[in-house]
Amino acid sequence: MIPLVLMAGFLGAGKTRFLTTVIPLLIERGVRVRVVLNDFENARIDAARLGELDALVTPLNGECICCGSLRELLDTLHAVPPDPGSVMLIEANGATETDELLGYLTTDVTLTHFTLPLQLTVIDAGRWQRRWWNNRLEVAQTTTATHVYLNWTDTLSSDRRGAVQQRVAAVNARAAFTTPVTFADTLQSLVESMRDTERRAPQGFAPAHRHAHGHTHPFGSVALPLPQLVERARFMAFVEALPQAVVRAKGLVRFVDQPAEMFVWNRVPGRKKMQLDASSPHAEAVATALFIGVGMSLDDLESRIAALV
Repeated sequence: MIPLVLMAGFLGAGKTRFLTTVIPLLIERGVRVRVVLNDFENARIDAARLGELDALVTPLNGECICCGSLRELLDTLHAVPPDPGSVMLIEANGATETDELLGYLTTDVTLTHFTLPLQLTVIDAGRWQRRWWNNRLEVAQTTTATHVYLNWTDTLSSDRRGAVQQRVAAVNARAAFTTPVTFADTLQSLVESMRDTERRAPQGFAPAHRHAHGHTHPFGSVALPLPQLVERARFMAFVEALPQAVVRAKGLVRFVDQPAEMFVWNRVPGRKKMQLDASSPHAEAVATALFIGVGMSLDDLESRIAALV
């Protein structure tokens, strides 16, 4: 069987960054890695960050895999051939509700070549439960976790980190706090223990037709093209000035001073600086801005981008 891992966490918690750390660790341990990336508009943005890693990456654009993109996810998993010695990592987008998704992954009788799913929730420790109306979703994503990784702790005081760890443990006392190294060890051990087991016993019956389960969340999204080249300082100012309605913004960008290089950019409210990471873009990669938020104005976003030219 193939170990199955659902990676959850609120927008900007650092799920893809965790992947870029844990994948090389798994490969060093002789584990082959498959990844499914789910994003609102353009999962290829994050796939570009994994381009240099020796992992088989499948991007799923569109809605959350807990509802609108569920069928595509299940079809993708069903098509994976038996592959002892490998692991399947699913990175859900930040608005995913994990409880019913885990139910489908557990009970779908076409997925018995996978283990019952583990769930790793990545938590931005600096912003834990400081998300206003989104606090409930952050707690829900933590409640169903088997493992928790506290991210962005380097700037926190020991008191704040300890307080967050206590509060997370109060939400889910069963979850194990982990790190990329210890999680890679956990998966390596699971891969070895499952190597000679072909299938698990079904846990339930797959319905003949699956429909969105009816939950709603307040997020909307839009992907817009950026100019082919932008001035670095002007782009930094553009990102810093995005309206509060934008909960998360990221994409691909090229700068006038480094026209041959493409960068993945990330902006998360509550952090002082935009995050830039060098990427190895796929052949179809273009400069892009992906905005996720509540009550965003498309006209406003388009006019802000037009001002970059």
